[in-house]
Amino acid sequence: MKDRHTMRAWSLLALSATAVLPIALACQPPQNNPPPNVATTASGAYPYAAAPPGYPPAYPGQPGYPAPTAAQPSYPPATTGQAAYPAAPPPGYAAPGYPAPGTMPPGPAQPAPSGSSAPGLAPTDPNSLQGILQGIQSALQGQTVPGGGGGIDLTDIGLKAYALRVAPGMQPDGDELKQTLQQGQHAVMMVTLQAGKCYTLVGFSVPGAVSDVDLNLLAPPLYMTLAGQDLSHNNTPVIGANPGQMCPVIAFPLQYKLDVVANKGSGLVAVQLYSKNK
Repeated sequence: MKDRHTMRAWSLLALSATAVLPIALACQPPQNNPPPNVATTASGAYPYAAAPPGYPPAYPGQPGYPAPTAAQPSYPPATTGQAAYPAAPPPGYAAPGYPAPGTMPPGPAQPAPSGSSAPGLAPTDPNSLQGILQGIQSALQGQTVPGGGGGIDLTDIGLKAYALRVAPGMQPDGDELKQTLQQGQHAVMMVTLQAGKCYTLVGFSVPGAVSDVDLNLLAPPLYMTLAGQDLSHNNTPVIGANPGQMCPVIAFPLQYKLDVVANKGSGLVAVQLYSKNK
């Protein structure tokens, strides 16, 4: 009887152990499975397998991030005080390859009229001097009429009307040249300039006659230097138009040679010197 109870107790004990063993084995952590690749709170790693576009790749020591490849170059982050890209130039400074603000890009040089060799007179174009000197070698001695003209033809009327505009407040000074010129022909006359006065030389040819008249003032003593010049190309040439009148500074009177040339067209030309006191 006693043996029967003992065997029964052992059977119950064995049955209990068999039931508990699977539960105990299931509660133990697996030994061979690697930890999942998930960043923890203490880690600064990005939870993606590769850095997203626009972000630097992973730094060494962070598991799960591949090394940079040729298709994914590594760019070091900008440090303090060092911009990642070139900054725009400060105001007032030019970017490389561009002109400074307020300036223009360089262009081809343009010849400017030179200053007159005679102080107080008009600007000139020295490039034309050689042609003028050649032209006056065969120039006509200009025909003159008493100062102010006195004629009533259209050339005189046009000259006086134009003088009111370019030589206001001035009076005729000396004789008036009145000459018929063929195209390319020169005529010369002498004019006297002195200190204490300001001067304007006015020329005129009616429309349909000489359409391009030029005036050239040559300085003494050799008359091989330009002292003033009309730089326009029309039938109304002027040297010393208001407010740029010629005002000599030399104390004594000097005689200048005035060259009048018909560059285009033929017909009657009138030229008068006008003056006023300073």
